[in-house]
Amino acid sequence: MMSSSEENELPASWAIARIADVTIPVEKINPESEPDKPFIYIDISGIDNQTNRIDQVKTYQGSDAPSRARQLVKYGDTLFSTVRTYLKNIALVPKKFDNQVASTGFSVLRASRFINNVYLFFYTLSSTFLQGLEAFQRGVSYPAVRDSDIRNQSIPIAPLDEQNRIVAKIEELFSELDKGVEYLKTAQEQLKVYRQSVLKYAFEGKLTKQWRETYSDQLETANQLLERIQQERESLYQQQLNEWEESTKIWEENGKEGKKPGKPQTPLNISSLTEEELVNLPDLPETWCWIKFSVLSERIQIGPFGSLLHRSDYVSNQVPIVNPVHIRNQKIEPDWSLTVTEKKVNELSNYIMYPGDIVMGRRGEMGRCAVITDEERGFLCGSGSLFIRLLPGINPIFYCYLLGSQRLKNYLSDQSVGTTMQNLNQEIIHNLPVPLCSPIEIQKIIEEVDRRTALITEVENLIEKNLLSSEILKQSILKKAFSGQLVPQGSGDENAAVLLERIREARRHQQEHQVPVPKPRKQVAMKKNLSIIEVLQELNGLATAQDVWRRSKHQEDIEGFYAELKKQINNGVIEEVEELREEKKSYLRLRNAN
Repeated sequence: MMSSSEENELPASWAIARIADVTIPVEKINPESEPDKPFIYIDISGIDNQTNRIDQVKTYQGSDAPSRARQLVKYGDTLFSTVRTYLKNIALVPKKFDNQVASTGFSVLRASRFINNVYLFFYTLSSTFLQGLEAFQRGVSYPAVRDSDIRNQSIPIAPLDEQNRIVAKIEELFSELDKGVEYLKTAQEQLKVYRQSVLKYAFEGKLTKQWRETYSDQLETANQLLERIQQERESLYQQQLNEWEESTKIWEENGKEGKKPGKPQTPLNISSLTEEELVNLPDLPETWCWIKFSVLSERIQIGPFGSLLHRSDYVSNQVPIVNPVHIRNQKIEPDWSLTVTEKKVNELSNYIMYPGDIVMGRRGEMGRCAVITDEERGFLCGSGSLFIRLLPGINPIFYCYLLGSQRLKNYLSDQSVGTTMQNLNQEIIHNLPVPLCSPIEIQKIIEEVDRRTALITEVENLIEKNLLSSEILKQSILKKAFSGQLVPQGSGDENAAVLLERIREARRHQQEHQVPVPKPRKQVAMKKNLSIIEVLQELNGLATAQDVWRRSKHQEDIEGFYAELKKQINNGVIEEVEELREEKKSYLRLRNAN
């Protein structure tokens, strides 16, 4: 909504109107009425909010129409997402999508005859318009506005000829800016490829090839490395055995009260991978070898789940919990509103992390990991994460870099289980094939990776700064455009107030000559499909995610299903049942139906 001071600053030939006053209604349709007719469906996720173009569409037969496919759009319409408006999923319908179908998640704005449709589109991109909608947003996880809220927003209307000049000038200026943005985004993608190339070369021994040749006399062979690790594991076992004997003695002296301490497992003889296990793995230098991650790990621990940690346990500003969302760019960014008390931490002592541990997201996007530092000492591993405690002397930074490499991310993605989202378990991490090389070479690799990635990060930050400057410049152009400062006013331009009166007159004329449409026969209401919770109640509180989806009201809206499921899991109403997990199957249950 424009402020009164902004309205007063407009040129005298301009006027203020509501968007509803300068747009016309769009036709609502039901593709299912023509079951054999193919149509193109435009959804919110199909819009690139950087370019404001429709870059993805889906084709359906009428009989397979999604429940949201209900708006017939035409060439030149503006599609404005009513959900999460700050994401700016806004696009102008191109000619190739004329007379196709859009989601009801859009407010479809079709300009009246005397309004330049591109002028209307550019206004919806302006910060003035977007900020005016902030007060009308409803909801927290997916804040949304209503179509009526959008149509009630005001828009400054220039004379039609000036609208055309404004559009031409914006397109000219944006074209130059977009060329620069395209160049910057290409550079961004190239840097991502280069970053992964650095990691790939690092973990195949190519980054330190010359260095290795120079210092070959100081490097341990693969057999020597395995022998030393075997000794370290046996030494660790002996230490654990001594601690077990001491704790067992105390347990007996206390009259065998409580649970008897568990005896540590005898360490197995370790070796490099077999020929069969080496299939599809890249070749390594002679002094390197492939091993399973469990060989290097003292402990691999999945975060608490089920009844161990409830939403009611969360407090503010105490001991943070580390879930995947808190791991960014191999660093931990804690949420101090998602913490637990010291008392709760003591109850969950098995999940406390210490410096040198590698914490890793085990759900969703693969490869999110970070090394725990002194700053995160004592943080709790969240239910969506796991942590790896390596043997003494094994450098965690090297293996944290490795877990973030593309080859490892692809491997983890292929091995993950679950249908709702990708999920890792202890067995997958235990069997993960990783390279092993001499500690002094590992240190050299870390130095080389750090040096190269520091340069990459510096350039990436510069690109981000320039992209932000480009967006600020675009908003500056739009602000000038819709305040009458971008192009000169024409002495012969018809006043916008006259233009608005023409629109109102055309609307009155249309209403007076509109042929009454017969009222449709009232149809018997169909039985509504069930919510996720109602489906689980019917299935006695337990079912696979796929069964719940097929029986729910979201059966034609998989995105809606995932959004609702995530909400109910976060609310503590539904949980995934880890102990029943099968390959490619995820089980759900109501929390009060154990």
